[in-house]
Amino acid sequence: MAYNNKYPKIRRTGGPNPRNRYGVCYDGLSLQQRRLLLENPILKERAQSDQFLHILFEVTRSRHVQHKDKYYYDWSTDEFMQIEELKESYDTIDWNCAISGEPIRSNINNFDVKNFVHPNYWDSLSESSVDGRILESSLKFREHIKKLLLNQQKEFINLARKNSKQ
Repeated sequence: MAYNNKYPKIRRTGGPNPRNRYGVCYDGLSLQQRRLLLENPILKERAQSDQFLHILFEVTRSRHVQHKDKYYYDWSTDEFMQIEELKESYDTIDWNCAISGEPIRSNINNFDVKNFVHPNYWDSLSESSVDGRILESSLKFREHIKKLLLNQQKEFINLARKNSKQ
């Protein structure tokens, strides 16, 4: 099996053989490089140049990066972030501060008083008593989370049914 070389030795064939694409033999190419040639018919015209293929293989070469160091795309915020930040981002939803009404990000697994209050107002919280607005916000938040989870469950069941029929 060929390794994913930066510059593999590109061998050419004179005719149509089952183990080639665009005149390039598969013998010296890795599986990823073979797939690249198979799945992109637009490369047919340019595949005659060895230099072009070397550059293409270098650009698309997979690099062995640890799971923690990779960046992932968060579609909800349209940003790239690491896996820990992404997990944290998916555990939070947009909510309004119970005291000021300012927008905040609240964790769906946390029903602590500070989860419903903007960080600028944390100093006004007391440990002995809880403001009624915070309790009301907590109840609304719980109902909102239940609705979100129920909708996600229904979407998942619909997808599972749809895929089981195929």
